[in-house]
Amino acid sequence: MKKLFFSLSLLTCMSAVKAQTLTAKYAYSATAMFNKNISDLGVTQDYDVAFSSNYGLAGTLNIGKIGVGAEYLLGNFKAGYQGELPLVGSYTSEVNLTTVQIPVYLRLGGSKGSFGELGVVMNNVKSATYSFSNNSTNDVSNQYQNFMGYMIGVGGRFGILDLPVLVSVSARFMYSTADAKGVDALGLDLDLYNSTYKTNAASVGLHAGVVYSID
Repeated sequence: MKKLFFSLSLLTCMSAVKAQTLTAKYAYSATAMFNKNISDLGVTQDYDVAFSSNYGLAGTLNIGKIGVGAEYLLGNFKAGYQGELPLVGSYTSEVNLTTVQIPVYLRLGGSKGSFGELGVVMNNVKSATYSFSNNSTNDVSNQYQNFMGYMIGVGGRFGILDLPVLVSVSARFMYSTADAKGVDALGLDLDLYNSTYKTNAASVGLHAGVVYSID
């Protein structure tokens, strides 16, 4: 009887699946990394705007108005800094992390039309470089570690003429409460400070993709 009940439940769930989708996508985001040691230093070290991009594939399974999605995105995650130093004057610096991002999320909305997303993003750091005023570049891969962030987003999917694909456009915000570690605006290991604080990563960006639906 239990086996029969399980089989009927499985068939019911399968019959509720409306569509599966595969998306080739690209993302462009404003990104930053915040650490209290940097924030407390005033004009000598401050944050600057940085932009990152990612590309890859996304897959979703829709059951009614609820979807489960996962993505595999290659690209980078940058953090920009600026400040004023005695004898040096103004400067800019940047950290560039080469990453593999794996978002996993719930999507509220059908396979077409508007939707909302809520989930997590695993950020796998492959390498990291630090540059000062676009001159010297140093490898700081050992100073960073993988981190997970929480993600929320809104968007929509719409058709183009009679083509058998959809276009997906969404805006996402990601914030990580995990510690990415790293370096300060001058490239100094943050673990060398007297007080150790977490480095929190944040991003807000536009995601666009071409969606193929398997009904």
